[in-house]
Amino acid sequence: MRDLLPEEAAGFDRLLSVTLARALRYGYPRIVTPVVEDREVFLRSAGETSDTAGKEMFEVVLHGQPGIALRPEGTAPVARAYLEHGLHKTPQPVRFSYWEPMFRGQRPQKLRWRQFWQWGLENFGAAEPAADIEIIEFTNGLLADVGLTDVELKVNSIGDTTSRAKVKAALVEYFSKYRDELDADCKERLEGSVLRIFDCKNPRDREIAAGAPKIRELISDEDRAHFAAVTDGLERLGIRYTIDDRKVRGFDYYTRTVFEFILTDPEFTQAGDISVAGGGRYDGLVRTMGGPDVAGVGVAGGVDVLYFALKKQGVKIDESVNADVYVLSGDPDDGADRLQLATPLREAGFRVAIDYSKRSLDKQLESAVKHGAKVAVIRGTEESRGGKVIVRDLVAKSQRVTRLAAVVVEVGRHVPKRPRPRLIDEPGAAGETPFLSDPRD
Repeated sequence: MRDLLPEEAAGFDRLLSVTLARALRYGYPRIVTPVVEDREVFLRSAGETSDTAGKEMFEVVLHGQPGIALRPEGTAPVARAYLEHGLHKTPQPVRFSYWEPMFRGQRPQKLRWRQFWQWGLENFGAAEPAADIEIIEFTNGLLADVGLTDVELKVNSIGDTTSRAKVKAALVEYFSKYRDELDADCKERLEGSVLRIFDCKNPRDREIAAGAPKIRELISDEDRAHFAAVTDGLERLGIRYTIDDRKVRGFDYYTRTVFEFILTDPEFTQAGDISVAGGGRYDGLVRTMGGPDVAGVGVAGGVDVLYFALKKQGVKIDESVNADVYVLSGDPDDGADRLQLATPLREAGFRVAIDYSKRSLDKQLESAVKHGAKVAVIRGTEESRGGKVIVRDLVAKSQRVTRLAAVVVEVGRHVPKRPRPRLIDEPGAAGETPFLSDPRD
């Protein structure tokens, strides 16, 4: 696990704002589920043989009682909430977006951590191929919005639940011939979820998998028609894709369409595919969790992966978190006056920090520069008396004595104001106070 230091957290926040704003434009409002869930939520949905549910899930013990787990993925908790709150009885489809931390005890690999962040979309109640297309188009557009270009879309169909028996039987028959050559993980998958052998990273396993029957040749005509509608839709929208006959997903609940957006930068392709986002259709998920037979399709994207891929590509994503303005004083005992000076500047939209120390003014100025400030507003000197202050540009190394009433305008000539989030739009409702008046007026 790792810390997100302020600059990195600010970059994550920028990605958050772009992602959730796009989700709302598509009609996918945000849902927030608990970090912990009943362990069965994941065992019943993902499958007990999946690595995420079986080997990687962090279990929590409460008062000596097991059965709770830290959330390893987002789809199953959203499906649980959809059922628990009776949303399956409301007009369908029902759409959700999320942006949450996830937890997996996975082996350390490039761009993988045991606490990581995911964004996601879930659509319950739409069986039409157009819903698959929309989810893929959303993701393609989001990656374009944030500037990621070193990425490739891979799609496949693994068939619905009625085709799955035929698919599994054909694959088990094929891979059983090579049982002795498969590594331990793939042997286990042969007994459980055979499709997931295509995810094995061992070179010999991948070589064996390359000769396996193509899944799309084993699925039903209805499945193939659904997939054809999806690919036709992508072509009409001008979205480039590659059909990958070996592309599967890591959870048992997936049906029909599966897809991944894969990083193509050589730094990220040395150990196999690294996905920045992936998803597909999961028409049987709600039923396996005790609900009705409801269609579903969704996507999840790795925020950490996206962040570092953008950094590698040279996209400016980190945002300075330093205060642009520092309030200083030559009077060592006027802490409240410094705050009185800083507050209206903050209300006007500037990032302002205060040096409360009793150090010399030169030391305070030196500290402001080290903290990345661009402007210093100085009081408590001979020049800054009688309702005046000094506004010093720490970059241009120039300064001007100005009246208190004009400080906002003067500071604005040197640094930008930042938009202030509001709950209420009326002036004064968010705590504004009028700027200090000039005592001579």
